[in-house]
Amino acid sequence: MNQHFLKLRQNFKADMMARYAVDEQLFDETSQCIAPLAVPFAVRRGELLQHVGQSARDVFWLTGGVARVGYVSQGGNEVTMRFATEGHIANAYEDLLEFRGELPARSFIVAETSVQGFRFDWEQMSVARGRHPALTAYVTRMLEYAVCSQARRFITHTASSAEERLANFREEYPNLERRISQKVLASYLQITPAYLSQLMRREQEAA
Repeated sequence: MNQHFLKLRQNFKADMMARYAVDEQLFDETSQCIAPLAVPFAVRRGELLQHVGQSARDVFWLTGGVARVGYVSQGGNEVTMRFATEGHIANAYEDLLEFRGELPARSFIVAETSVQGFRFDWEQMSVARGRHPALTAYVTRMLEYAVCSQARRFITHTASSAEERLANFREEYPNLERRISQKVLASYLQITPAYLSQLMRREQEAA
């Protein structure tokens, strides 16, 4: 049994139980189910965990650092979809679902800081779900959370002003702003870095 993985899971237990609305028994049973599949990984800032165009074969659970999920627009610009921090999954869930059809991933995952965690082979996870009802129930709750989070991000990106999008970002990702570059934040807010700098100056002047 992967005791190191189980010990680290305990560090995030309360947050993950609240996030996915699961009880302690379901959390512990799931941890025991997936512990044998957990493979530690570590990457440096700027390294890609997932490339656009390749099959999304791994699930990445972070124990340290910040990862960014995004895609490249038809115009060749990077668009940031979401972020992942400690205790979170760093994947675009639609890529994992499309793995069944062996379709290439549409999204990339890049380390915005040095990142540590555990990766899981998605196919092995799918087999394990068939054997363990608790894991199926847990993954269902996790996907429900992902859908709700995506809805919140949709609100962020359709808000009427950049100021509102920035406020929504801060609510969705408290304490993340200081850990990422303004260029990356501007990409998430779908504004230019220059305009983001203007917003920051206005805030400082109004403070």
